[in-house]
Amino acid sequence: MGLKFSDALHLSWSNIAQYKKRSILIILTVSILFGIVLGFSFMLEGLGKTTFDAAMQASDGKIYIETGYAEIAPENEGYYEKINNLDDAKKLITENAERYHGEVIGQIAQYNTASSRWVINQELAERFSDLDFSILQDGQLPYLGPVIEDEYFNKFLKDPDDNKDKALVKIGTYPSTEPEKPTLPGFNPLNILLSGVHASSNYPLIIDDGSGKIMQYLQDQASRTPSAQGQEIIPYLDQIVVMFDSYDDAIAYYWDTANGKSIPKYIETPDGRKYSLHSGEIFSAVISSRLTVKNQKVYLIMVEVLFIIIAVIITILTFAHLIDQDASAIALYRSLGASTGDIYLIYFLYLLEMCVLAVLACIVIAVVLAGVLWLFNANALAQRLQDFYMLDNAPRIVLFGFTDIFTGIILSIMIVAPITFIFSLRHFSRKNIAKKLKED
Repeated sequence: MGLKFSDALHLSWSNIAQYKKRSILIILTVSILFGIVLGFSFMLEGLGKTTFDAAMQASDGKIYIETGYAEIAPENEGYYEKINNLDDAKKLITENAERYHGEVIGQIAQYNTASSRWVINQELAERFSDLDFSILQDGQLPYLGPVIEDEYFNKFLKDPDDNKDKALVKIGTYPSTEPEKPTLPGFNPLNILLSGVHASSNYPLIIDDGSGKIMQYLQDQASRTPSAQGQEIIPYLDQIVVMFDSYDDAIAYYWDTANGKSIPKYIETPDGRKYSLHSGEIFSAVISSRLTVKNQKVYLIMVEVLFIIIAVIITILTFAHLIDQDASAIALYRSLGASTGDIYLIYFLYLLEMCVLAVLACIVIAVVLAGVLWLFNANALAQRLQDFYMLDNAPRIVLFGFTDIFTGIILSIMIVAPITFIFSLRHFSRKNIAKKLKED
């Protein structure tokens, strides 16, 4: 027969037109599975950009990272870099921050006495608020609180007797988010993505105004708790706060310090004290917003791989049944002089064309899914994110964006054709065709 490629292409398209039901079955098998994954990929990318922009808006386009050393038990084994003192460690951190184009804007320390207390220097406090020291009375200490105060926050203001600590007086605020997740009410598919968004810290930050009252306050707290009496009043965690204008610089600094690549992860002072490096975001939730999307993408890729396996198995079984049904047509092709290669070409093109149609159907399903969820959720989501990030204006909601997963899904659909064809070759054998014709 010696089929031309154009003739094989025509015959393959004729099969699609002639057997609409089975063609639609294969197309839907592939497109629905991948369309859902692709739709969530679109939404995840758009929602990730939306939450990132909202987080940046909440922190005035800045990213704040705190880095410092916390003391650990001396019996911990491993390699510890020898260092003269913690002041030298702070110098290393400062020099490292400057290499990443960060600006050191202050310090924050955590003291664990009767209650955990976080202390910042006045220079840092002035970065976030106009401080009103006039409301302080004798013996009282100034502190910054989050933009809103609620039950979650107030638990940090308890004194050792579990009463409101009257020694602390709020004289300013700092950027924060709500303690709860920014999820929407009811069963909403977007909550699968929103549930991973993290809140920024919510606890009082006592301001060290240089008067020495902080140390006396901490000693008084420790004296009222038997387990804390006699303890040396030193910070459990003493950190430097670095501000970044660029997210790329901030995330590079964050990962390198978190992994101890640019400065030592573990240090030991001459007196035998050992310390571990800690690094985290503060006053904002920009990095956590991006990392949430990154983690969700990993889960989507895992689901995509699972769907590829399911789609290939179902398509192989469907295509094998299709060839069995076409036994008479294949026999007719052979009687007209078609070679085995010609028949392979016709059916490979047939399956390839269905995969192309499945790609188009997959994109339509994904776009419709993203569009419907945007239509029904855009306003509510904008209000929820505005409340969560405490913004003056509602953020613009985007639930659509292209990612590498898009390319991966399209290629995954297209490889269904050759994989299915290879596993179905035995159904084209003369023996199998003769058997099917005999059964018919």
